Amino acid sequence: MAQNILNIKFILILTLISTSLIFVAKDDVSSIEIGQTWYLESRSNKLSPASSKVLYFFPNDAYNTYRARIFSDWDRFSLIDSRNLVRLNTGDRLKVLNGKHFNKIYEVELLDGFEKNKKYYVIKDDLLKDYRLLEK
Repeated sequence: MAQNILNIKFILILTLISTSLIFVAKDDVSSIEIGQTWYLESRSNKLSPASSKVLYFFPNDAYNTYRARIFSDWDRFSLIDSRNLVRLNTGDRLKVLNGKHFNKIYEVELLDGFEKNKKYYVIKDDLLKDYRLLEK
């Protein structure tokens, strides 16, 4: 009797875990394609240097930041001049133009704000974490 209850609990837990993974997988956008439009969903204020999301003017600045995050190698991290960053507001839109550095960095065109219609660079992890794909 106790063995049957244990088996039923095990099957129930296994079923719950597998169905929850299916729902999580459907919400995750794993592929970024050229021409997609993304909008900034995270809280960001252009006027606040501490809490704003950024785009980079140069792909090497974005790549060095990416490498420093991955390898925790902040000693070799190249300092980025804040004048080489574009700060964003919540809701700003980006159009993906091209992948760089093995698609870890993406060239994007900013579609909103004072700096619109210019090309910048974003880290793929930031794009997936802070932005949402705009449905057409």
